Amino acid sequence: MKVIRGLVAAVLILAIGAVVLVVALPGEKIAKLAADQVKAMTGRELVFEGKVGISWYPVLGVTTEKVSFGNAAWSERGPMFTADKAVIGVDVMAAIGGEIRVKNVELVAPEVLLEKTTDGRVNWDLSDGTSPVVSGQSAEAQTGGESAPTSVTSTASQFESFALERLVISDAQVRYIDHGGARQELSGVSLAMTWPDVGGAADVVIEASPFGAPIQLDAVVAAPLALIDGDVSAVELAVQAGGGSARFEGRAGIAPEASGKLAVSASDAAAFLAALGTGGLEGPLAVQGDVTLTRAGVVSVRGGRVTALGNDLTVLADVDLNGVRPKVTAQVATQALRLVEKEGDESSQSVEAAPVGWSKEPIDASALGLVDGTISFAAEAMDLNGIAFGKTRATVKIDRARAVARIQEMEAYEGAVTGLFVANNRNGLSVRGDLKVSQIALQPFLAATADLDKFTGTADFESRFLSSGETLDAIMNNMSGDGRVEVGRGTIEGIDLDKLLRGDVTGGTTVFNSMVASWTIADGVLSNRDLLMKLSRLSATGKGTVGLGLRTIDYVFSPQLNGPDGPSLIVPVKIKGSWSNPSVVPDLEAAVKRSFDKEIKAVEDEAKQKLEKELGLEKKEGQSTEDAIKDKLEKEALRGLQNLLGGN
Repeated sequence: MKVIRGLVAAVLILAIGAVVLVVALPGEKIAKLAADQVKAMTGRELVFEGKVGISWYPVLGVTTEKVSFGNAAWSERGPMFTADKAVIGVDVMAAIGGEIRVKNVELVAPEVLLEKTTDGRVNWDLSDGTSPVVSGQSAEAQTGGESAPTSVTSTASQFESFALERLVISDAQVRYIDHGGARQELSGVSLAMTWPDVGGAADVVIEASPFGAPIQLDAVVAAPLALIDGDVSAVELAVQAGGGSARFEGRAGIAPEASGKLAVSASDAAAFLAALGTGGLEGPLAVQGDVTLTRAGVVSVRGGRVTALGNDLTVLADVDLNGVRPKVTAQVATQALRLVEKEGDESSQSVEAAPVGWSKEPIDASALGLVDGTISFAAEAMDLNGIAFGKTRATVKIDRARAVARIQEMEAYEGAVTGLFVANNRNGLSVRGDLKVSQIALQPFLAATADLDKFTGTADFESRFLSSGETLDAIMNNMSGDGRVEVGRGTIEGIDLDKLLRGDVTGGTTVFNSMVASWTIADGVLSNRDLLMKLSRLSATGKGTVGLGLRTIDYVFSPQLNGPDGPSLIVPVKIKGSWSNPSVVPDLEAAVKRSFDKEIKAVEDEAKQKLEKELGLEKKEGQSTEDAIKDKLEKEALRGLQNLLGGN
């Protein structure tokens, strides 16, 4: 019983003591002490507005109404943050002993303003405002209520009695203003920080959904005081977003500045990048490398490696973050690059368009507006959706959503390609090209690019084109330009012009010694009228159109045997239909007509002579038979009229 009575008495004494402590705690003094400690640490004002009350559950301390924290001296935009409510918890045991030490701070619905000046200063750098205060006491306390000169001390000495076990910020709205560039706004941001030992590490967790999907950042800061002093600290950062993660281990400061190793791993690159406010990739994504961020706002990547879209790339880059868009200078290299259409494109195309049509899927060219700069690219081999290339060296320059890709070297189908390609997405997507190709093998090239496999030989050609549109179908149908091709010795499968001229239409192969042609393009239709092909015993001309948009051909070849007085036999061949399955038919009617033009004319001349003799026509010099007959009929009609009227 004595033990029970003792326990009851102890509980009663503690309860009474707690009540007395809560009643005796001066809320205004706690709030003022917190403000003085913040002033000592940062040099900025922490102002509590409205009523200050005592809170004893779940945290012993005070609750305040609106609270604000001062901005940097150079800012003209008001406080760095304001909050609707603040809860300040104190160390109970220290309070019982007569000392008030702040341990917990909770801010409800704060509005945070982050600013960066054109010369690089940031308002979250608190080191510039450090006041000459010692051991967390106010300047007034140090001088007995009278102001007196003090000496500057380090932030570490100011924090000797500080122990912020927990800082909680909920439902924050964050505005970021770069006075030389972008402005951004985030809402629904939460932060939780634990820092139990002023000389130890702090753990920070930040959650936000700036682009719809949640993002969580976990950070371990080894030396928070170093950051407050404007120095760097060892840090570990981990970001979780959209099924992917990113980790950084190294050193960082609030300038901002950082240097360390970065690793990114995402099973779904599209979801991960969408959560971060960007896109352009699908499938798995992996990134690693040594990253440095300088106070001048320049990011450097060394030893970078990127695995995306099934490709493995090495990256060396410098990115200047100052300005409207990041400015990139980079070198990208790969052993083999492979880019293919995603699954389902062919089936969806066959439903929406004719089987021989181009894709009507909208082209997303928004990536052109993400950065400016110059990117050098090198690959030993490339497969671009079934079109194969060998060793390639190219440079891409991007300026305000306009990219110019200049090809210095590109091996393609036993030949070489040089030139430039321009993609401009400033006001809708447009494309332009100026390409030169030398000694390219026609059969594999045309089979890969146009589903044509009937031509062999090596060709030199140059082409210029211009088009615009939001789909590949629109671009091909809006195409304009011109070009020229020269082909050396080659063949045309499926037709033997020599056999055709001897009356054999069973097909075969035409062997030619050379072929030249030029063309113009308008509204997606290529027109040619000057094709000339030379064979061993005959020659051929050609003219017609090729529908680049519709992927059709309507062309006439005219092979001819050459006699002493010119072509003795001409047999036109019509090639018409789709690229993948054109019909090749000789135009025998035209052949007969052309071949017997002389015979038909001779028959006509003989008939006219007989008619002139029978009618007794007297033709004047240069007068045709038709005109002579007309004159004779007019004279006969006049003579008959005179007789009718009784004339002579």
